[in-house]
Amino acid sequence: MLYPTRLLTRAVALPAVASLLLLLDATPWPALVAVDAVVVLVALLDALAGWRRVRLLHAEVTTPGVWSLSRKEALTATLDWRGRRPVQVQLAPDVPVGVRVDGAPVTQLLAPMSRLELGFWATANARGSWQLGGLHVALSSPLGLWRRHVRLGAPQAVHTYPNLKQLSDYALLARTDRLGLIGVRRSRRVGGDTEFERLRDYHSDDALNRMDWKATARRDALTVRDYQTSQSQRVLLLVDAGRMLTSTAVGADGVTRTLLDHAIDGALLLAWVASRQGDRVGLLAYADGVKRWLPPRAGPRQVTAMIHALHDLQAELVESRHEDAFLLLERRERKRSLVIVLTHVLDDVNADHLERHARRVAGRHLPLFVLLRDPDLHGSLAAQPANAAEFWRAGAAATLVQWRAGVIERLRAAGALVIDCEPLRLSAEVVSRYLEVKARHLL
Repeated sequence: MLYPTRLLTRAVALPAVASLLLLLDATPWPALVAVDAVVVLVALLDALAGWRRVRLLHAEVTTPGVWSLSRKEALTATLDWRGRRPVQVQLAPDVPVGVRVDGAPVTQLLAPMSRLELGFWATANARGSWQLGGLHVALSSPLGLWRRHVRLGAPQAVHTYPNLKQLSDYALLARTDRLGLIGVRRSRRVGGDTEFERLRDYHSDDALNRMDWKATARRDALTVRDYQTSQSQRVLLLVDAGRMLTSTAVGADGVTRTLLDHAIDGALLLAWVASRQGDRVGLLAYADGVKRWLPPRAGPRQVTAMIHALHDLQAELVESRHEDAFLLLERRERKRSLVIVLTHVLDDVNADHLERHARRVAGRHLPLFVLLRDPDLHGSLAAQPANAAEFWRAGAAATLVQWRAGVIERLRAAGALVIDCEPLRLSAEVVSRYLEVKARHLL
C-alpha cells in the first residue's frame, strides 16, 4: 500500500490556502492552477518511483525453527539495498499476537548498494505452531512524498515448545539432594529396594543399615546409599484439554497462562522423572474426543515424543468427553498402570463422570486425579470483602469450594488418589505423589 507523508500534505496545503486569495482577486488563478498541476505531477511521478523502488530492496528474516515458551529467541533481519541513492526504511518482523518483539519497529538509513543485518529478540507467550511471515517494511519514495508498506521475505514455520528448564532444574537439585527447594517430597521406600541408585548425605530419619562407611571415610561426611526398585512399572497420563482448562493462572515467571499449560508442564516433568526411574510412560490427551495417544514406552525418546505431541495442544471451549478417554484406556491398557488424570472440575456433570470412571478403573489400575484449583475462585476467599458485591462473591466461592471438597471425598471413596493444588504447585505435588506411590509399592 502507498500512503502520503506529511511532506506531501504540506505541499498540497500551500496552494490550497493560496487559492483562498482568489476570493479577493481572481487575476492570479492561472498561476495557481499551474502550481497545482506541478504539485500533482510531481506527486504522481514520485509515487510511481516509490512504487517501483521496492524492487531494489530484498529482505529476509530468519530464526530457529524451534522456540521455547517464555524464553527470548533471536530473529535476524537481512536487508539488501541495490539502489544508487540512500533510503530510509522502517521495519518490523511479521509475528502473531502472542509473540512479543523487543525494539520493533526500527528505522534505518540504508546507504547506496549496501547490505545490513539487524537482530531482534522475541518471546513467545503461547505454545503451538505458527508462521513467521517475513518483514513488514515501510519504504520512502525518492522525494519523501509517499511511503509504501510491503511485506518481504519468505514465511517460515516456527514451533513453540513448553519451557523445559524445569527438567534441568530437577536434575540439578536431585543430584545435590535439594528437591525440597521446589516442593518435591522424597518418600522413604518400604522394602524390596535392592538396586543401587546413588550416594547422598545422611539425614536423621535414615536407617543405619543404609550407611556406606567407606564413602563416609572418603568424604569425611556421613553418607548413605539410596536404592531404587528394580521393577519397571507403567504410568499413563490423561490430560484434559476441554473448556475447564481454559481458565488462566499466573506462572512462576509472571506470565498468565491457561490451566492446560500448567497441566502440560506437570505432565512433562512427571514423564521425565518416571522415565529416569525406568518406568513406561504413556499419554492420552482429550477434549471432545481423543486428541493425542502415545502407548506407554520406556526411555528418553518417549519423553521427546510427548513433548512433540503436546507442544501444539490447546484448550478448547468444548465439553470434555471423559468417557472417550477411559474407553480407549480400557481397550488399549490391560496391564495394571498408574493412571494420572490432570483436569479441573466445577460442575456436577463432570464430577459424576469422573467418579463413575474412577470406580470402573480402580479395580484394574491405580487412578490418581489431579484437580487444578482456579486461582480466581480460591483467591476470593483469602481477601477481606470490602463491599456487598465482594461479600456475595466470596460466599459463592465458599459454596463451590465446599462442593469441590465433597467431590474429592467421593473420588477417594471410589478408590482413587486425589491431588487438589494450585497450578504453581502442580509439578511438585504430582512428582511427590508419584514417588510416594513408588516407595509404598501401591502398584
